[in-house]
Amino acid sequence: MKLTTLFLVVGATARTCYFPDGSTAAENVPCSDETYSACCGKNDICMSNNLCMDVAEQPYVLSRGGCTDANWESSNCPPVCQDVNTSGGCSIINLLYVKGVATYCCGTPISNGSEVICPNSESSFELTSGDMVYGYAALADLTNTSATSTTAASSGSSATATACVATSTSNSSTTLPSESEKSRSSSSAAHDAAIGAGVGVPLGVIACAAVLWAILGPDNAMFGHQYYAQVPEGKLVQPAELGLNGVTHELHP
Repeated sequence: MKLTTLFLVVGATARTCYFPDGSTAAENVPCSDETYSACCGKNDICMSNNLCMDVAEQPYVLSRGGCTDANWESSNCPPVCQDVNTSGGCSIINLLYVKGVATYCCGTPISNGSEVICPNSESSFELTSGDMVYGYAALADLTNTSATSTTAASSGSSATATACVATSTSNSSTTLPSESEKSRSSSSAAHDAAIGAGVGVPLGVIACAAVLWAILGPDNAMFGHQYYAQVPEGKLVQPAELGLNGVTHELHP
């Protein structure tokens, strides 16, 4: 019984991938644990629409890989380009993108002199959207942890891993001010503003008063009043008299 179980496990983990003509796709690996599944290059990315995203080397494009069903009768086998390059993989290239609808070709589009068409008179086709499949081929060592990354980030000091990016969060990060600190800061700012206003307003009033005094003050010569020089403490300076010609004369005793 144990020996039989061992053979079953080995058989499940060593499934063979095939190209459409039945030849072995030695460089391909299965994209799921199901009995029949699409296959992609071990360094490429499996997609949920049973296609591959070639990232091991250029050109970086979608492609049709192999299938674990040697007869290619399973619905899990790649759905397009089964009749093109049957003994190998096939690149899937975008032909047009019109009004939100993309069409593709098996292989590189060519020009017929008036328009761009698919090679070998093949018809263009649309594709079902797909997502990356984690845990297989190039992503064999990755799992989709985006759903749990928020929980990990909320803990004290921890490493937060998403699909392909790892970041670190720590308690030593910048601390936001508490409500009491915000209150004290606001009060301090208001206090400083009040002091500024208290100093600034009287100074402004004094400045305006000085200007008015210079123009309308009782010592202004425009009104025929006498004016006096500043008197040093303890000394008396005689007043000056304005002559008819506008020249100032000092009066002497």
